[in-house]
Amino acid sequence: MTALPHFDADAIRDVVDMGTAIQALTEAFKDLGELHPRTQVSLDITDDLLLMPAVTPLGIGIKTVTVMSENPAKNLPLIHAHYLLCDRETGRPQATFDGSALTSLRTPAASGVATEVLARAEVTSLGIFGTGVQAQGHIDAMLSVRPNIETIFICGRTFEASTQFVNNANGYGRNLVATSPEDTAEADVLCGCTSSTTPVIPTSSVQNGAHINLVGSYSAARREVDIDLVAAASVFVDEREAAENEAGELIHADASNQWSFDSVVGDLSDLCLGKVSRGSQEEITLFKSVGLAVEDVVVAAAVWAAHTN
Repeated sequence: MTALPHFDADAIRDVVDMGTAIQALTEAFKDLGELHPRTQVSLDITDDLLLMPAVTPLGIGIKTVTVMSENPAKNLPLIHAHYLLCDRETGRPQATFDGSALTSLRTPAASGVATEVLARAEVTSLGIFGTGVQAQGHIDAMLSVRPNIETIFICGRTFEASTQFVNNANGYGRNLVATSPEDTAEADVLCGCTSSTTPVIPTSSVQNGAHINLVGSYSAARREVDIDLVAAASVFVDEREAAENEAGELIHADASNQWSFDSVVGDLSDLCLGKVSRGSQEEITLFKSVGLAVEDVVVAAAVWAAHTN
């Protein structure tokens, strides 16, 4: 049997950049069809095994993901993932992919889709919570949809981690600053890219008119903002049912009776179809993403199409 082609991180980025991924997801979310729930196997309170199947006209795919919270302390990636793409008509396996590389592209791209619609047009500052691959990817995605951003504030678990991220970054042609949670939260656009189980974005520092992307939590045990910020914001999600089951910040807020899932303004499909948007310049908008398997198959299919054409 001939070995399947494998696309590592470099091979993926060689054929599909952030802008292409954002556009592919924007088109796909206009007509999603049936979504398939992922299976989450708890390995510990903060460790998980995820199985993420998806079926679309573009292909059939499944991703296996392990999330091990102690890995960063061992100089290992927090997440390991592997992806298999199959032909939609025959089910024949077509290629395998570095699943972590797909995640590092499709998750920021989904945030980019939301930010394109929800962030104010004139934003000039970006606040990033986290210093991992999602932090890097979200900088790429935010600059793709809001190129007028001039200053990027970085806040990691420690100031040393933030400083190291800034020193190792390519600069992105912008002013990168390692700073405090309070200063970072004052930016026009905020991205939570951590695996924290306690809020990391201080509500009191968030400015009116800000747009917030939260991607770090995918279970009730994880949350990056507190209940007060959820209650103060207009909340959008990638998909409603997935959010009700996996969005830790929203689950906590719903249980508190200060906010309800009935208050969700819309999902990614609604945003892409133009059904919902920002209501005012002073409104705080919050996009909560738990990650959808369909996003992986869309980006993997785009890579495969670019490779074979």
